[in-house]
Amino acid sequence: MDTASEILIVATFASAVVSTVTGTLAYLRTRERRDHAGISFVALAYGGALWAVLFGLQLLAGPTQAGYVFLRAKWVLATPVVTSALLFGLYYTGRGDWVTPRRTVLLSVEPAVAAAVLVLDPSGVVFTRVVEQSVYGLRAYVGVPATGFVLHLGYGAVVGAAFIMLLAEAATRSSGPYRRQATTVALAASLPLASVVLFAVGPAWLPPFDTTPVVFGAACLVLLVAMYRYDLFDVAPVAHETVFAGLDDAIVVVDESDRVLETNPAAREAFDVDGDGVGLAAEELLPDTEEVAGLLEGDDAEVTLDDGGGQRRNFAASVSGPTYFEATCEPLGREGVRLLVFRDVTERTRVERRYRAYVEHADDIIAVADADGVLEYISPAVEGVLGHDPEGLEGGVFTNYIHPDDRRSVAEPFAESLDRPGESVRVSFRVEHADGGWRTLDGVGVNRFHDPNIGGYLMTLRDETRRERYEQRLRVLTRVLRHDLRNELNVVLGYADVIAATADDDTAEYAERIQRSAGRLASLGDRVRGVDRTLQSTDHGGRPVDVAAVADEVADRARDQFPEMTLTVDAEEAVAYADELLATAVWNVVENAGRHHDGDTPRVALTVSSDDETVEIRVADDGPGIPDGDRAAVESGHETQLQHASGIGLWLVRWIVDGVDGELTFVDDPGEEAAPFPDVATVVVVRLRATEGDDDPPVGDQIDPWSVPAGATEVADGGPTGWRPRDDTPVDAVVEEALTPDPSAETPTDESTDEAPADDD
Repeated sequence: MDTASEILIVATFASAVVSTVTGTLAYLRTRERRDHAGISFVALAYGGALWAVLFGLQLLAGPTQAGYVFLRAKWVLATPVVTSALLFGLYYTGRGDWVTPRRTVLLSVEPAVAAAVLVLDPSGVVFTRVVEQSVYGLRAYVGVPATGFVLHLGYGAVVGAAFIMLLAEAATRSSGPYRRQATTVALAASLPLASVVLFAVGPAWLPPFDTTPVVFGAACLVLLVAMYRYDLFDVAPVAHETVFAGLDDAIVVVDESDRVLETNPAAREAFDVDGDGVGLAAEELLPDTEEVAGLLEGDDAEVTLDDGGGQRRNFAASVSGPTYFEATCEPLGREGVRLLVFRDVTERTRVERRYRAYVEHADDIIAVADADGVLEYISPAVEGVLGHDPEGLEGGVFTNYIHPDDRRSVAEPFAESLDRPGESVRVSFRVEHADGGWRTLDGVGVNRFHDPNIGGYLMTLRDETRRERYEQRLRVLTRVLRHDLRNELNVVLGYADVIAATADDDTAEYAERIQRSAGRLASLGDRVRGVDRTLQSTDHGGRPVDVAAVADEVADRARDQFPEMTLTVDAEEAVAYADELLATAVWNVVENAGRHHDGDTPRVALTVSSDDETVEIRVADDGPGIPDGDRAAVESGHETQLQHASGIGLWLVRWIVDGVDGELTFVDDPGEEAAPFPDVATVVVVRLRATEGDDDPPVGDQIDPWSVPAGATEVADGGPTGWRPRDDTPVDAVVEEALTPDPSAETPTDESTDEAPADDD
């Protein structure tokens, strides 16, 4: 064995060592992630190592039986190398979706058949014969290729060529370090392929041995360069094509010296780069700001880009204003290389700033408090409302500023809703102003602890101090007015009684007119007070009410009050959400039809119908109809100056229906099929929400249909007490009678200076 043969043997085993080391390093780099390219590469490297080991053993064994076995074993274990190489090329270039189990099996058919033929050793299929050859003083067995072996080498050459083409395509569609990486891998793959081709061609100057296992070690050395110099298995060229270049985010890769290695199209457009920007210093490409400086140090940042002209550059349509980026920095492969990702968050930032401006410039106070009442945020409006600096309040307990008498009423509902996400709590309380006074706030708090963006009670509070003071003044003035009105009317009535009893006939007639007018006014005051008290004390929102029972009770009362009325009732069983004022509302409509009818025998039809969602009450009559002015005001919800106050009853109906989320409408021409009788003037329709399931009205707790009593007039100082208002007079009638002159009375002439003046409308 001469020196050349020794070098060949050493090179063969060195190739095995290099291939093993390369495969092991690739395994260590890819073992923590499901990297199919890494798995196929490891199989390729280890297959090449076994190939080299068996080739070396063949050379050492010489022309012996062991050498013959190693010759065939070498080719058997070399067959999977071809398949592993092609799989690596497919995964590496981003064609992993093409690799299905079925196709993998098909790719393995030829190597499996070749291996089986080599193992079974049929005569003349792989080798025509095995001969002894001497090379560099080294003697060993060499197989003379037969048809099967030539076909196997041809298959390997085709697969190798396909592998090279995949890598070449990856190199051409990449740029920067990714192109260099793909080019290096293609160079490494071309070395074994060239060795196989030369062995197949068989020039005379080459030894008769296939030295591809030795060349494979050289290829692995080149792959080690790709692995450590160009970050093989960290970023493949496919990332540039399918991810890097196609991303909407602006991406910049910089090295340890903060020089640009690569940019994607979005980055070049966003930062207005000529060319690819490779080789530029990062500060030349990126905005020169403290945020970018921190980003290069590895910190995340928010970067604002303004080209000076107020136009955004990274969108096809120019939009006024700066561009906002959310930037991140991640290490990439070898030490010092970093991936800078700039995500355009301009729209999100603008929306956030817009809503922040809404909050900061709103007149209402918006606050967030934790479960202990500690303010985590309070809007600047608090300074205008309460005179406190928002930053001074944040971190403090909000209830400390609430009036001591109101703290419990505020804290308890919030505490009760703590375990009920999304529940709203309405509160009204007094809070201390910076000047030492008290302001009344009214608002809603919502449990938003489940919302990661809030994580507490979200409160919206409005300054209701002026409204509260206005209502307080109104209550006081109303109370005083009613008290004084009652007192003065009692005085008037008392003296009118005296005059009527002692004066002559003419004077007594005027005294009686005074009595009637004063009585009507006093009755009006008490009736309106009754309506006000009832509406204030009613728990609006609704509870189950038997609507058919209400209709029957109203009908019974109407027959008693208006014996001349023809009243028909068609009420199916129906339960709706209402309250104790429903009968008052229905009675007002029925009574209005009877009292304001212009004929002798009014006709009224009261019907109740229902479906799954709605209960409908309809009152139809053949009277003159509802005055347009009163009806328009009630339908629109905007009050007007009522004609003789005759619309108060309609307003009462509207308030009652609104209080239970119902609907009040009017139908002028219901049609022949819908009309209960001819000549229907107006149909008043009340729609209520039908109850759900078994939500029946409570037994023994039916409504009192006459819950708006006239009320007893209190005896006041200043006059006789012989007069009391009537209890059965409806509101509209009392108002109208009180404000309408008595037509039977004679109007005094100008000469009758001693007589009282006529009533004025």
